[in-house]
Amino acid sequence: MQYPSFRYFLCFRPDQSSLHALAVAAQTAGQRRPLALLHLTVCVVAESLERDLFQAARLELALAGHALSSVPIRLGRVHGGANGALVRTIGKQDGIQDFYGVLLRLLARRGIVPLYRESGLNPHVTLGYAPCRFDPFDIAVEWLPNELLLIESEVGKGRHNVVTRWPLLPPQQGVLNFTPPSPTIPISQAAVA
Repeated sequence: MQYPSFRYFLCFRPDQSSLHALAVAAQTAGQRRPLALLHLTVCVVAESLERDLFQAARLELALAGHALSSVPIRLGRVHGGANGALVRTIGKQDGIQDFYGVLLRLLARRGIVPLYRESGLNPHVTLGYAPCRFDPFDIAVEWLPNELLLIESEVGKGRHNVVTRWPLLPPQQGVLNFTPPSPTIPISQAAVA
């Protein structure tokens, strides 16, 4: 079996202040991954032995005419193990799970099925792949992604090439109903009516 040379995935990259906090967490966890490689993968959309020059065009068609809204990313607990260190999201996952669901539906319209997501989205940022053992610790990192990126990863070479970007709208806000309530009928009159 040949392993892919290129992996294409959609992701969010942390903002500058979040990158700083993640760098400190990575150092504490004994990881030396370049900061430019830190991201939160939403989904892997393809793998290939050769560079896929048409991946961006397929995704452009899938996302055409659909503006996606950003979601807050809240990271909290850093874990280590035989496969390296990562930091998981904390708190309610509704926003990112809804984003993922919308993205899946848009991709499915063009026959694009994400790889490695049999168990759904488990959002995290990988801090590095060096084996490590430590007691989990907490950090407080939150950011609002302003774009969704398509990354071409040159597998095993530590290179991530940004293929294209889609700007994200601000997060959706809840709707408050400011319509005055309709007049109520007293119970004594309602029984007669």
